[in-house]
Amino acid sequence: MVASSEGTDVASKEEGTVTPTGPVSDRLSPPWTRGRRNALAALITAVILIVFSASQIGVDPQRLIDGWQDLGNLLGRMLPIELPEPARVVGPVLDTLMIAVAGTALAVLLSLPLAFLAASNTTPSRPVRAVARAIILGARAIPDLVYALIFVRVLGVGVLPGVLAVAVYSTGMIGKLFAEAIEEIDPGIHQAVEVVGAGRLQAVVTGVVPQVMPSFVATVLYRLDMNVAASAVLGFVGAGGIGFELYNTLRTLQYQRGLGLALIIIALVILVERTSAAIRASIVGNEQARRHRRIRSRPTIKRTVVPHSERRLSAPWTRARIMRAITAGIAALLVAVSFMGLDISPLALVQAVPELLTSVSSFFPPDFASVQEQLPRSIMETLTIAIMVTALATLLSLPVAFLAARTIAPHPIIYHVARLIIVVARGLPPLVLALIFVSAFGLGPFAGVVALSLGSIGLTAKLMADAVEHIDPGPGTALRSTGATRTQQSVTAVIPQVAPSFVATVLFTLDSTIRSSTIVGIVGAGGVGFITYQSVHTLQFHTTTAVLIVIFVTVFIVERFSDAVRKRIL
Repeated sequence: MVASSEGTDVASKEEGTVTPTGPVSDRLSPPWTRGRRNALAALITAVILIVFSASQIGVDPQRLIDGWQDLGNLLGRMLPIELPEPARVVGPVLDTLMIAVAGTALAVLLSLPLAFLAASNTTPSRPVRAVARAIILGARAIPDLVYALIFVRVLGVGVLPGVLAVAVYSTGMIGKLFAEAIEEIDPGIHQAVEVVGAGRLQAVVTGVVPQVMPSFVATVLYRLDMNVAASAVLGFVGAGGIGFELYNTLRTLQYQRGLGLALIIIALVILVERTSAAIRASIVGNEQARRHRRIRSRPTIKRTVVPHSERRLSAPWTRARIMRAITAGIAALLVAVSFMGLDISPLALVQAVPELLTSVSSFFPPDFASVQEQLPRSIMETLTIAIMVTALATLLSLPVAFLAARTIAPHPIIYHVARLIIVVARGLPPLVLALIFVSAFGLGPFAGVVALSLGSIGLTAKLMADAVEHIDPGPGTALRSTGATRTQQSVTAVIPQVAPSFVATVLFTLDSTIRSSTIVGIVGAGGVGFITYQSVHTLQFHTTTAVLIVIFVTVFIVERFSDAVRKRIL
């Protein structure tokens, strides 16, 4: 093979292949594929949107410095911490937990049929699937705090509006994840059951449910710990729980007592999140072990004919099956205790439905004229808050994620400290942070950006750290054997592997931040939340409907945009 000094390509044919020889730079640089061009275009667009959002919000370093000084003064007034008397806080804490459990249980009951109707492989028809998916999207497009705000005005102050708000919003979130899990099952088992003459319901129960059950349980547990965090602040709008106690404390400027309540909320959220994570990890580990045992035992299986009289009509009661039954019984008991503890009977739920349906007429027709000047500006403010929060949360999460990944953390102590930061950050309710930063930075979107950025670090960094821990260690090991430094290993072996997962995480953060940005306005931190709160508070329900429609459309567009970007880049 010969190459000219001018760098022209010379082809040598060996075994039917053509080997190009040109300039070294051409051979070493990766080709500009369609995916690479799309990624560059997306990066340039993201930078432009971030710069525009920063200019609209008024992100000023000097303002940030001055705000932190004010925040320090505020925290100084909160010290020393005053913990409330146990007798006064135990009741609200239990109410918060029971609201989360009862709301999650109702959401599961509502989500199961919707998920099977929305999944492409179990839906009876395409129109039914479209309707089910629209209901799921509509339920999760409106934040739970907004649902609580509306239900409190319709049903009155109390825990029932909180339970219904958690249930409706969680129906959308759980239904989406349930439907995706159903669509990812092995179709062979489901089809085999249908072939032998089983009806549609029998095929679902026998061929689908056993496959998706571990995913279902993990999803419910994950949603439960998220609902505990949500239930802790529903009291800000009168929907019960410890949030109501915190709101009244801060409203009367009892900052020392307020910090004590805030720490109790954070500890509660962290405790539930850690417990839920441990149970989820146990379920996933047991399921993987069972699959491994089944795979290893397949070659040794001997097919024998069992006499009809000796055939078992039901599965044997193994230790694993007994533990699952006990767990299901405990879960059912917790749900029953929650409803009884909140004094919510099935009759009360049934009676609430007609009352809610009757009040629907007061929300229509939507009145866009009353907010035609405020609404576009508020929606734009909400979008700019979400973009800035996503950018700042990603920037702050990246170093934490790499330090919290067990496979590349420089030291076990650093790993545990980084994981502790993630856990604490996940326990910070965004609305509580927004209330604190509004006091420090003043009213407006700037306070909302700072609060939501800190509140988003926990989940964003966790997803990124998990992605780093699941990469292929081979390239890193090869580089380490050649003497590469830790930084070189990260840049060359880690980042290329985690880039797709990181992009998906950033888009997920943007998706969830849009919803959070619509509620921080309730405490004066900018966005469309302030208009929503004012319209409900003054009983202008026609205006409320107009705002909710715009929020729904905005969330829908952002979701579709995120899906399109994810498909093009990944």
